[in-house]
Amino acid sequence: MRFKVGAEQLERVPAMAYRPGGVYRAPRIAAVGPAHAVDAGSGGVACGIPASQLEVLDQDWEAAFVDKCPRCFLAILAGA
Repeated sequence: MRFKVGAEQLERVPAMAYRPGGVYRAPRIAAVGPAHAVDAGSGGVACGIPASQLEVLDQDWEAAFVDKCPRCFLAILAGA
C-alpha cells in the first residue's frame, strides 16, 4: 500500500442489514467528503495540506471506494 486514506472528518456507518445468522456488513468507520492520499512511508499528503488536519485510516487509498481529493489524484498521476 503506497497511500493510506486521510479524512478531514469521520462518520460511523451502521450495518447494512441484520440477518438471523448475523450481519450482512459490519458497521465501519468511513471518510466524510473527499479522502486525501497520505504516503504510507513518510506520512506526507499528496496535495500538500498538513497531515495533522487528517485522521489516517488503515485503508489503501488507491483501492478504496471513496470520493478522492482531486488535487491528490492529480498529484499522484503526475508522479509526486
